[in-house]
Amino acid sequence: MRRLCLLVLLCSALFGCSDNTDDLRIGSNRWLGYGPLYVADDLRWLEPSGFRLLEYPSSSGVLRAFRNGLLDAAMLTVDETLRLMANGHDLEILLITDISAGADVLYGMPPLREPADLRDKRVGVEDSALGAFFLARMLDRAGLRHDQLHVVSLPVQEHRSAMQEGTLDAVITFASEGPALQALGARRLMDSRDLPNEIIDVLVVDRTRVSPQARRRLQALWHESLARWRQSPDYIDGVLMRRLGLDEEALRLTREGLLMGDLALNRQFYESGQLLKSLHWTHDYQLERALLAGPLDYQRLLDCGVSAC
Repeated sequence: MRRLCLLVLLCSALFGCSDNTDDLRIGSNRWLGYGPLYVADDLRWLEPSGFRLLEYPSSSGVLRAFRNGLLDAAMLTVDETLRLMANGHDLEILLITDISAGADVLYGMPPLREPADLRDKRVGVEDSALGAFFLARMLDRAGLRHDQLHVVSLPVQEHRSAMQEGTLDAVITFASEGPALQALGARRLMDSRDLPNEIIDVLVVDRTRVSPQARRRLQALWHESLARWRQSPDYIDGVLMRRLGLDEEALRLTREGLLMGDLALNRQFYESGQLLKSLHWTHDYQLERALLAGPLDYQRLLDCGVSAC
């Protein structure tokens, strides 16, 4: 029955039932966990539904664009969503897009074997909210302070060359970078499986810009696109490799480290309170580490739940 409702919403969207004259702008960086909206865009489902996908080089670019009023919706991690909320935006989490379960990784060069070995070492990390969050959690597990290692801000695409040149001892990066780094001798020291349910990606909208009807259409597009991926994996994998700039091995490694946000996972996390629990933990953790300036009414992010009221 729920699948039928999604199909009705999708069909009405595709036949031009948008309630806004201007397309609603969705910001994203190239991440496999956001793949279903890239699929919808490639299948030309977005424009008739009243949406436009805008790509940015990193999540930092997405956050900056949202703050500057250039976006109406975005795909972000929970910690990034809280930081955006702290800027005064009236946000709603529409759905979980994916949960990282091995897709985010700390790699280190020999003789490093575990995070505690990073004392006085040079660690490369992308300048993003997620990078800062993973670094902070890695320090917790290592029992180290920030001033006990040398943090180097560096884009992901420069990690391999820096490791090869010996200017870095370790990097916080993605599983898709694993083969290239392991070819240099790097080892996996820690990954997001060590941080269960902490790195959650979500699709968020600004309530003041996106109507309830548009929110429901966007949910329907997401779930139908994810279903299409599962029905035609070979074809859709090809689409995603082209759109996201991944080769077959990188796509496989990243997908193995993700739990995709289908209807069952979203229902489970909303109805069990797990998403609220993750929001609460991430909010309090960021407050304690001064990653947020003050407390937020984070429960408001879930006011409408999985139904997008």
